Amino acid sequence: MSITSPIPVLQGSRGTELRSEGEELVLSRSDEVLRIPFAAIARVRAEGRDVALELTAPALAEPTVYRIEDVSRAAATVFADVVNGVLPERPAGEAAVDGATLVTTRSLRAPAEEEDEEADPTGTRIKWAGIGLGIALVAFSVVVGIAGKHVGRGIAVLLLGALGAAATIVVGGMILSAWERWYLPRYGITVEASQVFLDGRTTYAYADAEGKLHPISSSPKGETIRVAYSPRKGKGAVVCQGWGPVAQDLFAGAFVAVFAVPIDYGVVVLALPAFGG
Repeated sequence: MSITSPIPVLQGSRGTELRSEGEELVLSRSDEVLRIPFAAIARVRAEGRDVALELTAPALAEPTVYRIEDVSRAAATVFADVVNGVLPERPAGEAAVDGATLVTTRSLRAPAEEEDEEADPTGTRIKWAGIGLGIALVAFSVVVGIAGKHVGRGIAVLLLGALGAAATIVVGGMILSAWERWYLPRYGITVEASQVFLDGRTTYAYADAEGKLHPISSSPKGETIRVAYSPRKGKGAVVCQGWGPVAQDLFAGAFVAVFAVPIDYGVVVLALPAFGG
């Protein structure tokens, strides 16, 4: 079978798309991709701005129908005419098969249990670093208060130290983010990410070498993005965006460091008298 006329790509509502690939149609939805062979299609109907794919079905059985809505009216007409013209001819008297059994489906829905700490290991590390630093700061403030026999000094160290610790964590997070954005696209594994439907919202997810989906946030909705991830479990993933985000992270880290360094130094100066400094 040869295709002599181009089959247009249909862009529908809610991010749906219908296109041809070889001798099959590919229907992409927010949460799944269906590959429908021409042999499974009985006919295509253009219904205004909607297109209906009616699959083959045995006698007296209700045929399965897939729809894509809110497409270009002109494109819908051309699509239906061209696809109907290239559908395989079926010998007279031959029993029709259930076309739905020939359709393959790939789910893009990321299971909720996979949206765990591995999805954002950088954020997880920052969270635990903050918790650890907070505990250490409280303990240090108590020691300062007891050693210096001055409760007010201990409270001052705690309050000023909390501000310095928060700024320091932000600086560390920016540096770590810049490192991952530079390192992973060069030494990690780069794949394309697809849009998935998760917890009532559309996001992106990439599949690792084991085929497991991992959600990742990205702003250019509807566009194909590339994601670089580390083959080591829980070691992070980034959207490949070049040097721009790396420079932004470094600049933001340097900006916050201008405030973090003097505050941390002030905490040290404030605490030293408690130890005879």
